[in-house]
Amino acid sequence: TVATDFASNLYTLLRNTSAPRFAAQRLHLPCLVFNVRKVRRVRSPAPATHFTYEVKADGLHDLLITTAEALVQFWPARPTEQNFVLVRPWDRSLLELPEFSKPSNYKNNAESEEDYGTPPSPSDDWSGSSSVKQGMFDLESRALRLLVRLGQPFSAFLLAQQRSGEFKRIATDHDIIGQVQDVVSVGDLMDTRTIEIL
Repeated sequence: TVATDFASNLYTLLRNTSAPRFAAQRLHLPCLVFNVRKVRRVRSPAPATHFTYEVKADGLHDLLITTAEALVQFWPARPTEQNFVLVRPWDRSLLELPEFSKPSNYKNNAESEEDYGTPPSPSDDWSGSSSVKQGMFDLESRALRLLVRLGQPFSAFLLAQQRSGEFKRIATDHDIIGQVQDVVSVGDLMDTRTIEIL
């Protein structure tokens, strides 16, 4: 199915994503990235020193955020050169990767010289084929569970791109909770990449 293919491809892509790291006084953070299309100030009961904005991002439900920073306002009819993104920092635990098993005792696994000359039986071939099929089924199941988790609300960061290309996090009064509109189609609306944060 379309959902299964998308889930498997996304799972493989995210599995190959590198871990977060610090380098040159910057955080290199692997993320699921959603482009922001609208930031517009709205009236709110927030303190006079704070501002509340309506934020629209590709593939996500609309958000309201409150911050002490005065943000550049823009929308399709009034574009801006500065880019904003909403990101979901990547968490490899969502992949449910199997843990490495400890190597068993070498002596217990050592085969006798006679064993090397014994041809495999048909049952061995069947068992190997069964293991491969089971492994593929497990991978597909983990990929589909990943898709379900990506559809759940998540803690997001609002980032503003700087002239040098790096991003700066916008501090907000409360956690930003994002949620995708449609998990299956969101693959065309988000990007998976590592972002440099000052």
